[in-house]
Amino acid sequence: MQTIGSILVLYSWIVVAILLLFLFLIGRFYEMQFRQRSYYRLFVLPLVLFLAGAIWYLFDTQDFVGMPGPDLLFLLGGVVLTGLGYTLYRIMMAKK
Repeated sequence: MQTIGSILVLYSWIVVAILLLFLFLIGRFYEMQFRQRSYYRLFVLPLVLFLAGAIWYLFDTQDFVGMPGPDLLFLLGGVVLTGLGYTLYRIMMAKK
């Protein structure tokens, strides 16, 4: 049963990484196409925070909840991702 849980966690982090890659590429495309700074390189930061939290859980415990350190990394990654996503949205939807 633990193997199924590990496979599902791995699958979910692959999906998160792919979604972050799409946001990175959207920001990059917008910056190159419209010559307006989109800060797309900062989308690597949430990926690093999420990855650090996942690795911490992977090597410290088999349960995927309840540890303050990795949970804080996930929280920071989510807050940074929300801010970057909103910033990218505002830049792309600004009236010209």
